[in-house]
Amino acid sequence: SVMCRALEKKELISIEKIRKEPTLDNLKVNTIRKSINLTKAQKKVANTIMIPIKNQDHAAFLLHGVTGSGKTEVYMHLAKEIEKLNKTSIILLPEIALTPQIAGRFYSTFKDRVAVWHSRMTVTERNWIWRQICDGKYSVVVGARSAVFAPMKNLGLIVVDEEQESSFKQQSPAPRYHARDVALVRAKLSRSVAILSGATPSLESFYNQFKGKLEYLKLSSRFGNAVYPKVHVVDLKREWKERENYSIILSQLLSEKIADRLDKKEQIILLQNRRGFSPVLMCDNCDQVQMCNNCHIALTFHKSENKVKCHYCDDVHSFPLVCGECTGALRLGGTGTQKVEEVLLRMFPGVKCLRMDLDTTRKKGSYTAILEKFSSGQYDILLGTQMIAKGLDFPNVTLVGVVNADTGLFLPDFRAGERTFQLIYQVAGRSGRGDKPGEVIIQTSHPNDPAINFASQLDIENYYMICMDEREELMYPPFSWMVRLELTGLDKERVQLRAMNLAKDLQGKTKLFEIIGPAPCPLERIRGRFRYQVILKSRKDLDKNGQELRKFLALFFRQIDRKHERSGIKINLDVDPVSLL
Repeated sequence: SVMCRALEKKELISIEKIRKEPTLDNLKVNTIRKSINLTKAQKKVANTIMIPIKNQDHAAFLLHGVTGSGKTEVYMHLAKEIEKLNKTSIILLPEIALTPQIAGRFYSTFKDRVAVWHSRMTVTERNWIWRQICDGKYSVVVGARSAVFAPMKNLGLIVVDEEQESSFKQQSPAPRYHARDVALVRAKLSRSVAILSGATPSLESFYNQFKGKLEYLKLSSRFGNAVYPKVHVVDLKREWKERENYSIILSQLLSEKIADRLDKKEQIILLQNRRGFSPVLMCDNCDQVQMCNNCHIALTFHKSENKVKCHYCDDVHSFPLVCGECTGALRLGGTGTQKVEEVLLRMFPGVKCLRMDLDTTRKKGSYTAILEKFSSGQYDILLGTQMIAKGLDFPNVTLVGVVNADTGLFLPDFRAGERTFQLIYQVAGRSGRGDKPGEVIIQTSHPNDPAINFASQLDIENYYMICMDEREELMYPPFSWMVRLELTGLDKERVQLRAMNLAKDLQGKTKLFEIIGPAPCPLERIRGRFRYQVILKSRKDLDKNGQELRKFLALFFRQIDRKHERSGIKINLDVDPVSLL
């Protein structure tokens, strides 16, 4: 550059600055529908939502649409009608993986009037798009949770798609906001309409529509000629026993169905919600599980790199030759996406399989590239973690397999069952979305668990009623306001002592709220810091808007001793936590 400047001074060359603007051309995924032709049910929903928009009134809706019912088409129609009124729209999505396909559909309709906003963008792209939004260039912004703050002028509509997803909650760093709640508040302040939408609404939204805080709308049938898939449940325990092989990953039924679809040139989606090759490395001699030194979390073996990784602090090590405790030999346990991929390639030689997990989507543009390859029919199988379970629409997919439905089912969190149900229900909805009928195979060791049983029957109403009864009995959300106080520090005993004193202090200050703990967090140590938690619950029937709890916390934290900060112990306050892990 110095030489160029010198040549410029001698007037031998001229240097011109050309601004390269970000483009959405790479979002043109093959499954884009060129025209928006709504069904009668979709038109009815859209017309109901347009009434307050035309009247410039605020309204909040819960749009409960079964998978494949065409919710995206409704958003597009609304955004188009709103644009005619010189108003703008924000569409929030839970996963970056959904952005290429759904943003691609919006791009086919709105062209340069739609912007995309997510965490994989560069700082330059963010700055450029932010300036363009401020200048009023866009009619629609499609993006992840932070897009809820986009400075859109004359806002008419905010949609929170798959509103039950925990990724809408900003966990760290502060502020720990939930984009769903921010959307509702922003819509109220701007006298616009908010739509919370999904095939499996959160229990909080399910509860709020019962209480009349949200107006309930439903799309109960699939778009076009598509019908709901036939679901089969495979009991893995019985399969292992009958075949006398406890290392089976793909059951006989799932293997046969995969072979059948490959013969028919139809496509398959397989869900395994664990990345890597083997989630557990165990010693044959002392049964010691190899743990991360920073987090005390089991290390995961990644065969493609021949490394072991911690999925919490991202620490990477060479594969240990022997056990660190007794120098015994190590064996691999559990199943990750890499292991499933290896089994598929061994069982079906020549099969074209795409793996979609955090490891294969780190590079910019990788989401779009993977979805484009699968959409164009270049690949037979899309294998991935939960990022493939929601929002994706591939008409040629006629088989969905859940390799192990038990993953995450027994985590020590009161929402574990709800999340498992939602994940299975959602991924089942990826099958049979075109004219060809679909099937779903769910492999599980616990076929009678309510979450798996009702998900296999695609019965959301009965499962949610069971959940509501359990939550009310235990006074968990949505029947209470919850606050989580997380204490972290490098010295375990000091963190524990501080947590005990904090809980005792809280108990002495109030009898209005239930105080649980202190207790170690289920993931007790992450990145070298020990973690304890104290939980506060306030009954909604006694504290309608949570004002009493907020007042108490504001007063309490002004009064407590701040010495813990100087001692290296931090207290993180999380209102309405989405996870207690």
